[in-house]
Amino acid sequence: DADPKDIVFKDCVAVNPGIMRPNWYGNCVATYGLKTVVFENISCEAASPLKPIQQPGSDDVMIDTSMFVFYTSFGGSYPFGNRVCIRDWSFTDLTGQKYSPLNGSMEVYQPHKMVWTRADNGVLAPFYLPSKKQQVNVKVCPSGDAACCSS
Repeated sequence: DADPKDIVFKDCVAVNPGIMRPNWYGNCVATYGLKTVVFENISCEAASPLKPIQQPGSDDVMIDTSMFVFYTSFGGSYPFGNRVCIRDWSFTDLTGQKYSPLNGSMEVYQPHKMVWTRADNGVLAPFYLPSKKQQVNVKVCPSGDAACCSS
């Protein structure tokens, strides 16, 4: 089965993603297809690069666009009924300053701003869907609400 399901990422920390490919590739959390996943207690410390490199042949930027990015490139597939649950997250720059939707962009990448998107349950969170070719069902749940992710 090429669509992973019932996956849980818990108590993870990502710092300075993309440092190995500066200004080109790197996000704290990036997926390339799945059936069901829970991200719980994830911390992300990321810079917003001053001169991000665009992908060859397009205007797409692939580095530090948001905390969670759901790609469909490289054959990434999100089948009907897919489910992403995000619960308990921390998103800061490399100095510890919290990113905020007020200083970000809504649903579309803009240079030097982190993308925020409204989840299926109406909660605003730092995630980005660069392609709208497939439906990715994202739910953002409050701390300690285990039932939220299972419904």
